[in-house]
Amino acid sequence: MIAAPEVPLYHHYLPAFYQSRWSGEDGRLRRFSKPHGDKVATKWVSPQVSGGEDLLYTDHSTPAESAQAMESGFMSPLDSLASEALIALETDNPAIRKEARLRSAWSRFLMSLMMRMPDHLETLTTGLADEWARQMPELEAAYEAKKGPHDPATFAAYMDSRSPDEVRSWMLSVLRTLMDHALIGEMINNMRWFVRTIDGPAEFLTSDRPLITWYEFAAHDSYIILPIGPKSAFVAVNNETTQRRIDARVADQWVAGLNRSIAGAANKFVFARDDGMKDFIAQHFGAKPRTTLFEYLLRFRRKKNAEAGASATP
Repeated sequence: MIAAPEVPLYHHYLPAFYQSRWSGEDGRLRRFSKPHGDKVATKWVSPQVSGGEDLLYTDHSTPAESAQAMESGFMSPLDSLASEALIALETDNPAIRKEARLRSAWSRFLMSLMMRMPDHLETLTTGLADEWARQMPELEAAYEAKKGPHDPATFAAYMDSRSPDEVRSWMLSVLRTLMDHALIGEMINNMRWFVRTIDGPAEFLTSDRPLITWYEFAAHDSYIILPIGPKSAFVAVNNETTQRRIDARVADQWVAGLNRSIAGAANKFVFARDDGMKDFIAQHFGAKPRTTLFEYLLRFRRKKNAEAGASATP
């Protein structure tokens, strides 16, 4: 009898292939956290059991055999192909410029890092609830026309009767669509990509907020920066002038500034190769939260809704 494939129960929001770039010879990296107040706790961890949560992307509203489809059918293949693309990037393999499969895989991975953390999922769920509320008049009329004799009296009551699992299922389907967003992916694909490797003692940190950007991907001076190991970072820009400006930055100053942003934006974890930057991490951990993509979009949506409501008022 052929054994059924193992169901993935531990879901990485920071993929193992990415964390492993900070691992030592024993396969572990140093994880920093603040489980109790401001005191920093440290632990040697394996990338296989760090940077994730049990059942994070599970759809509890579906049968058991399909509940892990988001993880096994989308997230895991996404990360596997991104790992292949990263090797091509580091080795300056022409395939990363010529093969749409690899280039799109890396763009999709970058997009996923803006959306896949546990608190990102919570913000997206809130945004969907806001969207329901915004459309309530139209949905109320549609519900009134279609409801049966035993259905709740109002659409609001109907929505209140939906289980959290049903709401979560919808959120996961939207999340997958956004990670595959063709327009954003095309904008990132069309940026100038390069890897900057640094000399000297400075080293990059990473965290559960490892990507630095301001979301305006088509802007002339926009950029995306992601450390891809202690001594190198991936960079995407829209013009040669911005690339030269980044390349010209003094290495230790550039790394220190990026590390302040990466540690400052950390939600749960900061990662390093060892304890060499423990004091730096303790000083900056969580000190400068960054607006997430979903928070940015949610604020924009609320502003547009408020403006629309104001303009409709006599």
